[in-house]
Amino acid sequence: MAVFVATLCLLSRQAAAHSVVTPYDLPIPFSVYVYACAGTLVLTFAVLLFVPAQAGVATRVTPRTWQVPGALVTAIRAAALFLLGFAIIVGFVGTPSPIANPAMFLIWTLLMLVLTGLTIFFGDLFALANPWLSLARQFRIGDRPLLSYPDRLGHWPAFGCYLGLAWLELMAPPIPALLAWALLGYTTCTLFAVALFGREVWFDRAELFSLFFRLVGAMAPLVWERQIAGWQMRRRAALSGVLARETQGGQTASARLSLIVFVLFMLAATTYDGVWQTSFWAGLYWGNLMHWLQPLWGSDFARAQALLAPGYVVYQRGGLFAAPFVYLAIYLLVIAAMRMMMPRHIGLLDLAARFAPSLVPIAVAYMLAHNWTAILSSIPVVPFLVTDPFGWGWNMIGLPALLTAEPPPLDMGQVWHVEVALILAGHVTSVYAAHLVVTNMVAGRRAMLASEALLLALMVAYTVIGLVVLSLPLAIH
Repeated sequence: MAVFVATLCLLSRQAAAHSVVTPYDLPIPFSVYVYACAGTLVLTFAVLLFVPAQAGVATRVTPRTWQVPGALVTAIRAAALFLLGFAIIVGFVGTPSPIANPAMFLIWTLLMLVLTGLTIFFGDLFALANPWLSLARQFRIGDRPLLSYPDRLGHWPAFGCYLGLAWLELMAPPIPALLAWALLGYTTCTLFAVALFGREVWFDRAELFSLFFRLVGAMAPLVWERQIAGWQMRRRAALSGVLARETQGGQTASARLSLIVFVLFMLAATTYDGVWQTSFWAGLYWGNLMHWLQPLWGSDFARAQALLAPGYVVYQRGGLFAAPFVYLAIYLLVIAAMRMMMPRHIGLLDLAARFAPSLVPIAVAYMLAHNWTAILSSIPVVPFLVTDPFGWGWNMIGLPALLTAEPPPLDMGQVWHVEVALILAGHVTSVYAAHLVVTNMVAGRRAMLASEALLLALMVAYTVIGLVVLSLPLAIH
């Protein structure tokens, strides 16, 4: 799996991920957004203190279970397998246009955005549909694993693949064939790893999309469970999944640390996506180094650019790898301070892993807000992807000749209000999720107030950072 990620990084070249370079002025002053969001979080936190959650929150909703028809499960898995195979084929033989090739839409929009949004409300639907698990079961791969899965690996393989996925999205050129090669490589490496370590352990600990959607699904009021008699859907209290042990990293230190880094990368990757091509980020490199190293080239700015340009590529790409560990350092500092108000028998990594799932709503809100315009812009394209999936001039569903895929002009005022609302909803949800974790660990209002105040400060900081990133203008290359 590490070889696959490394190869993907070597094959990719830097490419612009955004097309708009003109800054947009908010419909009201930016400071109003910041103060309103920060103030709302403070008020929300105050309400939570006056109406504290109880340790038995998961039992407040009367559990109810529904049996999922086997035919429906089979149909969902068959559709997922078809879409995976179709994405690979159309990526290779379809049009090279990233807008007109369905492979790009299927992975970046349908899988990573639409399915993520549905998972928030309906639970881990990917557990039903996982095409890689279906392939492994169909061909009985992993029935007799050759090796035991090393505990020290934890969730690191999933994190490594997540890095590769982010690299492919941000740094690689938007070429459908490159995405097809990545899907083919990921499928091959996944099935090989399943043969080595077994199906259950690999998809439980190390497979990227299984872990990603399981964490997102922890927010949902529905949970999907595989039983001997088939799949069941069970109702539970919303956000009670953040208290489940399987969403907190497991028992080993490596599993806990890797889960924490994975969750923080969910947040850091989207933040870095929003900042790495901005004039602010470019200015940190060019502005400072042009000033500090001016004696090396004097007034010869052409020589300065020639000397600094290779380092700028490293600076841009290295930031993606450094981002989760910067977030990790900040997060562990906050958790270490919180630990002083917690029961002493709880270790630092254990405490950090318990609170890590409460950050997932922030990460999901950032991802949806950051890509909201992409979602809106892709809607008019869908009929054309269906009627002519390979870009060969077909019109299978008989679209009118005058119909255009050009999206209508967006009302940017509405776009920004929706993005801000998404970020705020994510942060309020994270504050409440963290509150649930605290009430299951700490008794006494004073200890709860002291520990949660630190988390509130971190949430407010994340909110402000998210809003600032959304307002930054892109650099003109």
